[in-house]
Amino acid sequence: MKVRKLLLALVSLAMLSSCDMMTEDEDITNCGLFVTFKYDYNLQRADMFGDHVGGVTLYVFDSEGRFVRTYENNNIPTMGMMIDGKYTHAMQILDLPEGKYRLIALAHQKGYEATLATPGAKYHRSTLAVGDNNEKLTVKLDREAGTNGSNPMVSNVAPLDTLWHGMTGAEVVEVKEAYKTVANISMVRDTKMLTIGLHNLDDPTGISTEEFDYYIVDRNGYLAYNNTLLPDDDLVYTPFYKWNSDNSDLNGGIATERTAHACLTFNRLVWHEKSDDNALLIIRNRNTGKEVCAIDLAYFLAQGRNAYDLFAYSRQEYLDRAYDFYLDFFIRNEKWQFAEVRINILSWAMRIQNVNLE
Repeated sequence: MKVRKLLLALVSLAMLSSCDMMTEDEDITNCGLFVTFKYDYNLQRADMFGDHVGGVTLYVFDSEGRFVRTYENNNIPTMGMMIDGKYTHAMQILDLPEGKYRLIALAHQKGYEATLATPGAKYHRSTLAVGDNNEKLTVKLDREAGTNGSNPMVSNVAPLDTLWHGMTGAEVVEVKEAYKTVANISMVRDTKMLTIGLHNLDDPTGISTEEFDYYIVDRNGYLAYNNTLLPDDDLVYTPFYKWNSDNSDLNGGIATERTAHACLTFNRLVWHEKSDDNALLIIRNRNTGKEVCAIDLAYFLAQGRNAYDLFAYSRQEYLDRAYDFYLDFFIRNEKWQFAEVRINILSWAMRIQNVNLE
């Protein structure tokens, strides 16, 4: 009897030491580092990682910030993140030795190599060698030389493939042999989209998007390992898509108003206390050469945080959480009279009057 009790105790001890913190209903029961990802740093405050993200690369650094290696999982069956047809929010790592680590994650709508193979401007990551400091991890957006010495341009042949960033920060993840270690990484979306609508108050049907040039100018195409901006040139973003829409009366189907639209994608929008450092939105009439508007884009878009007073977002938190912006400009005498910042998911709008009219 004593021998039997001793054997049972030894078996129980072996089961406990083989992997700690296991439950019977977990799909993955092996030991190692188990990294979970989520993308709930958005205005919906819901985890949309599985719906939006298609490929994630995990960069592992030791506790001193020296590069160890990368792991990558994509939303395809052979990569192991698909379980029962669902994209799991986890990555299991079994080959890291005991130690303390810091983690950085970069993600796109597809795997990194697949992203590089698509048309348009790309986010290029730096190449790291084992032992490199984490500060050598950077992301730089493609740009093309401007004409006649103008600012470099970001290609508009296609929208930017979305970039997400996440890290464990100052938190150290400790990996122990024969234990399960869980690390959680929350992602922030860097890539933004702006849809512009132009309305002509003098002649409601007399406007066309082809009459205008649209530009966003910002020094935001070079990112550090911690997602802060590195010194960069003024980059110029232009629309990847433009179109007109007509509102018609209910009887004869005659157009009563036309709206000129443009859609642009651009990299992370950072709020600077000095307005001259903020992104600039310029709309210019091609026929006359006159500027319809030249505004502080970060200031305008940050007004949307007023729709979320309950959460008391700072300007930067709002600009990081939001990713789909809408601005409508109402033009008279070739100058914008007022603008509306819209949030479609709330049917919310805020009117901003142009106080600088001559």
